[in-house]
Amino acid sequence: MEALLESYQITQILKYRHPFLLIDKVTGYIPGKELTAVKAVSMGEPYFTGHFPDFPIMPGVLITEALAQASSLMLALDDLEWEKGGPLPPTERPIIGVLGNVQINFLKSVLPGCLLQLEVSIDWRKGPACSIYVKASAEGSVCAKGKVTVMFIDKSKLSV
Repeated sequence: MEALLESYQITQILKYRHPFLLIDKVTGYIPGKELTAVKAVSMGEPYFTGHFPDFPIMPGVLITEALAQASSLMLALDDLEWEKGGPLPPTERPIIGVLGNVQINFLKSVLPGCLLQLEVSIDWRKGPACSIYVKASAEGSVCAKGKVTVMFIDKSKLSV
């Protein structure tokens, strides 16, 4: 599985860091349409010590967050007009966040040792808001699927 972007490149676009960066690499990207990424789920993840100690599963909220991060990454790459194999432009970008509409169905548990494949594709986009179809799969089985709505937010308009 060839990587189009590695985790160190992803951190140049998304301002998440370990342990909250939930994308290890980008494996597919079609500008304006879709992105595929991978999260390697290991037993060393900090949440496995408490969710659940006798039967560790990845929390659904973190699967949802991984899908939201993949969605945000796709939109950021689109706005940067990035092309496969090209350099990442060193520009300041607006914050991308979940607008408030998250509809995810969980179908299967994600266990340590899985390679979680994250697939996102644009449903619609109007101005700074975008609705995105999302799907997470592990070992050929769909674990979660649904839609999220994300939006670009100007940092200068955020109240601190």
